[in-house]
Amino acid sequence: MKKISCLLAVVLFSSQIFASATFEKRFKIVRDDQGRVISVKEPGLRVAFSIAPYLQQIKENLKLEQALMKQKGDYDAEIEELLMPDAVMKGDKSSENIAYVVSSMRALEQIDVDAVFNSPEFKNVISTYEKKLSDAISYLDPSIIAKPDNSRFFYKRHVTYQVVTWALNFAKKRLSSIPVLNTASYVLVEVERMVRERRLYHQNMLLHYLELFPEGELGFTKSEADEIFSSIYESQIPWYAKWESDAAAGNWHTYGTNKFFGNFRMATSKLRANRGRYSSIDTRINFAFQEVVADGEEQIVNLVNNDSMFNSKPAVAYVMSNPSKVRRKRMILQLAGLGVSFLPIPDFIKGLASNYMKSFYENQKITEGALFAHFEVESNREMQLELKKQYLNPFDRTLILE
Repeated sequence: MKKISCLLAVVLFSSQIFASATFEKRFKIVRDDQGRVISVKEPGLRVAFSIAPYLQQIKENLKLEQALMKQKGDYDAEIEELLMPDAVMKGDKSSENIAYVVSSMRALEQIDVDAVFNSPEFKNVISTYEKKLSDAISYLDPSIIAKPDNSRFFYKRHVTYQVVTWALNFAKKRLSSIPVLNTASYVLVEVERMVRERRLYHQNMLLHYLELFPEGELGFTKSEADEIFSSIYESQIPWYAKWESDAAAGNWHTYGTNKFFGNFRMATSKLRANRGRYSSIDTRINFAFQEVVADGEEQIVNLVNNDSMFNSKPAVAYVMSNPSKVRRKRMILQLAGLGVSFLPIPDFIKGLASNYMKSFYENQKITEGALFAHFEVESNREMQLELKKQYLNPFDRTLILE
């Protein structure tokens, strides 16, 4: 027994040493002259900004789906099954929204992708937006993922949404073709969202380290770690929620830890409430993720985010026997977000359908930063690559450490 205890201690110590080394390779702790932590940075996020990788990604995805629509007679049924395999045609309240997803994809079938993306007017709008958004990103310094010495740092820097608002108005004035205008408007919004979600994704990576490893091993004191927690959650406060910003500033030493452990308890309660769905509940990976077996499949589920707007079960983050399932669903839903703009339905219905589509992936993707960090610490490069694929963010180019 003593030998086993010693062996476990050695394994734990080795794990902490490796985590510390990985942490130091990814994150940079910045201190002032008095030695106090003033920021946590990830240098890899500060790279030259270009919209080109996203344009290439969406063009390829559009052409791929157009080809599949022409080749597969059961394309519509495949989309329905992908979104709700157990409830299609059963009168579920989300069935109408699933029909909108299918219709949205079909609306993309006849778009001349090359003509849209090669349009001089389209290129002008995108290049103008690229410069303005790049300036806004530089103002914030995208490498900063926590600023423990400033309780209003992120709240005062909600600038990118202003650039999007300007760009959408600019596009409406410059573009007369509906396919070009709709596509440009979609690109403008999606690019800003993906740029913004990089920081949130990496903050969830940082939360994984803060939760599972002693702050001393990571180079922080307890009070510094608490304020880093607070800075992470302060960055999530919407620009209009001044009352929440005031609450964070007034309780800076405990704001973040209260948020974190409150979310942890809710995640645990969600697992307990859904335990009947799983034939086996295995390892709890961290605050957000759990290994389970469901329907005979080994899965990793997300205890923080629901499956979707109309389904409160934990979202599936990864299926071991079907690694591309989550990625494909997300790609379809992202493209459907463009397709819905072409449907002949009222704008408020388009908004509801769009929100339904985004409810499957927007928040879920961000939380998966904590899962990525788990596999980074485990030195599991294969799973890091899988998660990067389903992250679908071409702007996070240095995600996997070399």
